[in-house]
Amino acid sequence: MRVNIKTLALMSAAFALALLLSSVYQTFFLTPLHHNMGISVEDSPSQKTSDMGRASSFETLDRHGSDAIVAVDESEARRLQKKVRVLVWVMTSPKSLDRARVVKSTWGTRADKDLLVFMSSEKDPSLPTVALAVKEGRDHLTAKTMQAFDYIYKHYFQKADFFMKADDDAYVIMENLRYFLSHLNPNEAFVTGRHFRHHVKQGFSSGGAGYVISKETLRRLALRSKDPPMCKEDGYMEDVELGRCLEKLGVPILNSTDSRGRSRFHPYTPMHHVVKGLGKNYEYWDANIVRVGPDAINEFPISFHYIKPDEMKLLHFFLYNIRPYGINHKFSTT
Repeated sequence: MRVNIKTLALMSAAFALALLLSSVYQTFFLTPLHHNMGISVEDSPSQKTSDMGRASSFETLDRHGSDAIVAVDESEARRLQKKVRVLVWVMTSPKSLDRARVVKSTWGTRADKDLLVFMSSEKDPSLPTVALAVKEGRDHLTAKTMQAFDYIYKHYFQKADFFMKADDDAYVIMENLRYFLSHLNPNEAFVTGRHFRHHVKQGFSSGGAGYVISKETLRRLALRSKDPPMCKEDGYMEDVELGRCLEKLGVPILNSTDSRGRSRFHPYTPMHHVVKGLGKNYEYWDANIVRVGPDAINEFPISFHYIKPDEMKLLHFFLYNIRPYGINHKFSTT
């Protein structure tokens, strides 16, 4: 039987194509997917052994994740927590207790348990809240603030050295608050926070951003004359009215920006202070030069405002759980 050259060539090509298709089939259809992805496992005659190998491989990859963090050193934060006794009282209401509960479960866990107080007009044992003798509503924020500080003076004056007021939609980074206050003298009168101007000669501290008063300031405020009244005991803009009262009591405003003019207390969200901006009318209020962007905020910010509950949970997660691998921070203990 004679086979011409063309027929022989076609037969050879067909055989080569069959080998190629067989190789492709073996590679993409019979070989486990993890082998094609470049994840090496031990060869085995059974699928069960292959699955065991894949699990072992993923376990190895996982060890490069959670097990990479050997320990988190919070010794400096704990040292400041013992040194700087700061009470935070949170202004809330019966209608906004869900926000207050998120505060308690997020940044409230970083506060001293017995120095986190929720102020409302009704008692709620689940938080718990302190029931002040005030009406709810923005027109009575001054009464709530004045009565809250009177309550704090009566029940907590000897338990803390600094006293911060925060809203239930504010996020406070307690470690940074203690660090900032560690350089201040609680026996000197002052109030500090986001310094606003207008309405009061020396200005006032933004209520939304939160503000801190010293032990001496709390003493003066609690012992103010009420008959006749030295300060307005009720009204709408509680931060303005408190500012007027503290000015009458000879309490100065302490600047909270750093040497580069960067802010620590923030009346808006991180998104507004870093990206979106603060609005065209904001410059009217701020006593300092208004800046927006990463370089406008101190690396140890203390507070942000208008934080929704889900955003508060997310912010808390990022602050205390996310870490870029290989970056270690060294902190001054002075």
